[in-house]
Amino acid sequence: MRLLTAGVVGLMLVVTGCGRATEGRPVASPSTTSVPTTAPANGAWDPCTIPESAIEDAGLAVETKSSNLVGDLPISDDWMTCIWTNPLPTPWYHLGIFSSTESLDILRDEGRFGQFEPIEGFDGLQFRRTAQYEVNCGIAFGRTNGVFYLILDGLLATEPIGDPCVEVERVARSLRPFMPSSN
Repeated sequence: MRLLTAGVVGLMLVVTGCGRATEGRPVASPSTTSVPTTAPANGAWDPCTIPESAIEDAGLAVETKSSNLVGDLPISDDWMTCIWTNPLPTPWYHLGIFSSTESLDILRDEGRFGQFEPIEGFDGLQFRRTAQYEVNCGIAFGRTNGVFYLILDGLLATEPIGDPCVEVERVARSLRPFMPSSN
C-alpha cells in the first residue's frame, strides 16, 4: 500500500506542474448520457464528461474516476483532468486525460515530455515523459481552442502487463469519438 501511495504522490508531483492551484472550483460531475465533443469557446474541455459506458468499453475501471488523484479539487485553473486505473484483477497503470486552452506547443516546450512522433493512421502524437519513469507513454491532440492528452503511468512496484504505448493508443482509439476534434 505504501508503494501505491508513493506512486500516486509521485504522479501528482509531476502533474501539478501543469498550472496554479485552485480553490472553490466546482468538480465535474459524471455523465452517462451524451458528451460534448467540442470544447466550450472560453475554456478547456472536461474529460470527466466522457460517458461511463465508453470508459468501461475502453477497459478502464469506472469506479476509480477522479479529477485529482489526491483529494477532490481540480489540479489547476489551467487544466481540466480526469484519471482512472485499469480494472482488477491486475491493475498496472493510471491513465489521465488532461485538457487546456494552451496550445500543443506547451507540451513540447515545457521539457517534461519528449520523443513526439506521429501515429500512422491516427490524429494524435505519441510522446514519453522525460523524467525517469519506467512505464509511461502518452498521446497528445492539438485542437483549435487548446490541447488535450492521455498519459499512462505504471503503478510503482507493479510489472506492466503490456507495452504502455500500445495500451495508451488502444485506449485513445476507443475514446477518440468522445473527445474534441483535432486541428
